[in-house]
Amino acid sequence: MACIFAKGTDWFKGFGTDKSTGYKLFSISGDCEKPGVYEFPWGITVADLLSEVGAPAPRRCRSAALPGVCVPAKDFARRLAFEDIPTGGSVMVIGPQRDLLDVAENFLEFFVEESCGQCNPCRLGNPKLLDGVEQLKQGTCSAAHLADLKALGATMQVAAKCGLGQTSPSAFLSIVGAFADDVTTRPQRA
Repeated sequence: MACIFAKGTDWFKGFGTDKSTGYKLFSISGDCEKPGVYEFPWGITVADLLSEVGAPAPRRCRSAALPGVCVPAKDFARRLAFEDIPTGGSVMVIGPQRDLLDVAENFLEFFVEESCGQCNPCRLGNPKLLDGVEQLKQGTCSAAHLADLKALGATMQVAAKCGLGQTSPSAFLSIVGAFADDVTTRPQRA
């Protein structure tokens, strides 16, 4: 902030992209050598951010989870900016050893616990999505039920009263979308 006062807003707006100017604080955690809080210009690619924090090489890093989306390695050239991948600044690096359904389960357990319960989409939807993750893990979730869960998640994103309920299904939706082969091909348990 002091540098903006010293150098001016035009200097600050010289960093980032046309629609996402300046710098952004990023809190990095997960499977990387150097977790911590970083200041990067808006518009940094996911790959460049991961390289800076010592994440596994892109072909070995499964995903970068941001609030709202799990970005698969094939999309690491995308930019963290309002016009591409908007973020509040939290990034969780997901290495190749992680089970993405465990990641989805972790996120959903948080949202089930944090829901205030005032609106039905969040109060009822998050436990349904969490049950769906368990069914996927067990190999007992049918394609029709998964389609219903995706529709429920999409409904929650537009019908929940607050940002928590609107964001809560996003990681689930991005995981079952971008990593469908990983999460839907589990052997059925008897």
